[in-house]
Amino acid sequence: MTDFRKGTWAHMRDFVESAEQVRRRVARLADGGISLLVVNVDRPTSGRGVDFFSDVTAVSSDYPEWDPLKVIIESAHEQGIEVHPWLCVFKTGARAHLFEQHPEAEAIFSSVWPDAVSNQGAWTCAMQPLVQDYTFDLYRAIAERYEPDGLHMDYIRTGTQCSCDYCAAEMAKRGIDIRALQRKYDDDRDLWLDTATHGLLRKHNARKVVSEPGEVDPVLVDEELHRWIDWRVDRLTQFVSRVTEYARAHGMESSAAVKHFWPQQTPTGAQDWVRWVSEDLVDYLFPMNYMNDAEVLASVVAEHMALMAGTEPQYWPGLGKSSSISDLTPDQLAEQVAIAQQAGASGVVIFHEAALSDEDLALLKDV
Repeated sequence: MTDFRKGTWAHMRDFVESAEQVRRRVARLADGGISLLVVNVDRPTSGRGVDFFSDVTAVSSDYPEWDPLKVIIESAHEQGIEVHPWLCVFKTGARAHLFEQHPEAEAIFSSVWPDAVSNQGAWTCAMQPLVQDYTFDLYRAIAERYEPDGLHMDYIRTGTQCSCDYCAAEMAKRGIDIRALQRKYDDDRDLWLDTATHGLLRKHNARKVVSEPGEVDPVLVDEELHRWIDWRVDRLTQFVSRVTEYARAHGMESSAAVKHFWPQQTPTGAQDWVRWVSEDLVDYLFPMNYMNDAEVLASVVAEHMALMAGTEPQYWPGLGKSSSISDLTPDQLAEQVAIAQQAGASGVVIFHEAALSDEDLALLKDV
């Protein structure tokens, strides 16, 4: 494939030393055949502000006055590289500012499932209109000031299922007590996931996206749970659609980093990326396929290609050069890039820029 492309995720914290340092890093990527830079401009864990100048929220105290994002975009364009700034959508570093004004904006997770709080930390509730409006305004601020090539959505999920007052009230209007519903599954998370996943697959079967399994265990039919999941998925999908509609209207594209194991991640995170691609709600889909095993990667890529068959968005597998669950040698990285290319993917995006060695880039240039 002559149009196969390579991108990399990056963090703003690695680009703040000087404007000259930015230009050197960008030129190095261009020499390695990188044509898309997806750069993080907020902080998902600290909540200390954002790494760009904005009229919406506080700027991080670590962000220089000379505006690295502006320099990144200018130097990337000089090198023929596109830039998609990246927000950790509903876990954004700007959430502290929002919580100060609207403490009710915080997502409320069940403490019964141990990892619901400890692994997730503080999130805004993605279902709430005020949260969606605030987060959309962050994207608008980036687009208006910096005019990037695209807007990237990471953490475009909900952490886990929220039962804040807003969510409870909205579902009460629909005749469902979500807190009682949650308690029903407190002792059996696997049943929650199996039941909710069944409902999701049933809905996609109606759209002819996937085939519904034959005989279904009646225990997996819980209409109230299915309706709660559907509402949450619909709300998150509306936000994705809003960002993409705005981007396209202003000459930009949209991209999204998603968890690769669909549909299992959807009941808790409300991230139904198969729906997004089937409805053309993103331009690029980047599943985070972070793994060391090349054979497993080939299987995952084949599954994704089948799920995306006949859709418009470009599929770029995300590869974990260095992540919490993967660590690839240069040869392993090159092998994984080749797997994606041979499968017919449009490109790959690698996590992350700071981990790419000169040897990595030399091999990538020839793939």
